[in-house]
Amino acid sequence: MKGLLAFEQALAIVRAKPAASDFFGPAPDDSVDAAEQMLGIRMPPSYRIFLTTLGVGSFDDAEFYGIIANKIPGSSVPSMVWQTLENRKLASFPGTHITIMSSGYGPIFCLDSSVVNSEDEYPVVEWTPAASVTNPGERLAESFGTFFLDEISKRA
Repeated sequence: MKGLLAFEQALAIVRAKPAASDFFGPAPDDSVDAAEQMLGIRMPPSYRIFLTTLGVGSFDDAEFYGIIANKIPGSSVPSMVWQTLENRKLASFPGTHITIMSSGYGPIFCLDSSVVNSEDEYPVVEWTPAASVTNPGERLAESFGTFFLDEISKRA
């Protein structure tokens, strides 16, 4: 429950600061299901609830990729499906990763579905494009929920 609890705490901050919040959602369950089909990856609980509650958007200067209702795969950022499919065109981008945010300075923040914890959550990793090396990425958080709370808290 750590990931879901952290998401709920972040959501309370988002709702308490509407001037800093710019989200477009929620994404309906069938849109999330379609995204999972296109990517071949099941969404972890805290990211799924982000998608079905907020959809996609930003808090202050942090832009979180997600799903705009009924626009699957989308055609640009902040579509998580579109950006993940674009990143998969990079030779070394792992097919197990879901792109959730740009760092703004090179690395890409991703969910790594090759690692699943006891809550069915995937860690958030900072993945940096590399020529031909296997690069799983540096772990930033244990789940999307904890990552989202960290990012929102920095800006609250």
